[in-house]
Amino acid sequence: MPIKPDTSDYYPYTPGSSCDPELNQHPTDSDSAADKRQPAAESAESALSERNAEISRMINEFQGRPLEVLTEEDEEAPKGFMTSFSHVVSWILSPVVVPTYAIIMVFSLSMLSYAPTSSKWAIIGIVFALTCVIPSLCVWVMTKFGDVKDVALSRRSDRLIPYIIVGAAMLATGFYLTTTGLPTWVGYFFIGAAIATGINLIINTWWKISAHGAGMGGLIAMILVINRYGLPPYNLWWWCMGAVLAAGLLGLCRVWLGRHTPLQTVAGEIVGFIGVLSMELLLPSQV
Repeated sequence: MPIKPDTSDYYPYTPGSSCDPELNQHPTDSDSAADKRQPAAESAESALSERNAEISRMINEFQGRPLEVLTEEDEEAPKGFMTSFSHVVSWILSPVVVPTYAIIMVFSLSMLSYAPTSSKWAIIGIVFALTCVIPSLCVWVMTKFGDVKDVALSRRSDRLIPYIIVGAAMLATGFYLTTTGLPTWVGYFFIGAAIATGINLIINTWWKISAHGAGMGGLIAMILVINRYGLPPYNLWWWCMGAVLAAGLLGLCRVWLGRHTPLQTVAGEIVGFIGVLSMELLLPSQV
């Protein structure tokens, strides 16, 4: 009977058997650390995937919408009494309302106060419609179509077309008043206001000059013109001082609201004053 040779020294274990040391090897410290890092890596990868999905969702949601860049003009003034008061003053002395105040002063402080009441109110109504209602409606429509941000025209870039509309309205009003039989200096006030608006339009292309200031500057000039040509029953010096104080208060409110710097408000008042007075200086000493 042949003897089977002993090969255990050559093959101490059968690969894959329970005696395989690789299957019975105890995990080392490096293997334990790797096992701990794997869930952390998977968690980070999952979080990154969720973040990318969120970004993709936001891009799809806002795709096609214009990017709105915030500037210093978009900053809001702090809430409180002064802010509310500044808004009220800004609306009361709005540049589209000041021309109506001017024509009321013409019919109240000059010799034209003796004109028929019906005629005075008819002219005041037409001036109000041309210089306030029509420009305001145009700006409101522009806000609805997204051409401007708000009716207050807070951004300098929104003021080009409204300036053109207001300038055309002032010019049309001036020419209309020259056909009513009123003294020449009355119509010249609105033509001068149109000139001031044109100057503001040019300056506004690179610097946000104050339209509110221009309106008050023109009103101050108008009071001086009434005092000279309108044959008022008394000297209008105190009216002029009151208008100057109102212009200063308005400038303070505009600066508080963050709409303009002090220099921009003063520059607007100078432009309005010179624009109106430049036309009135063309008049002879007696009109």
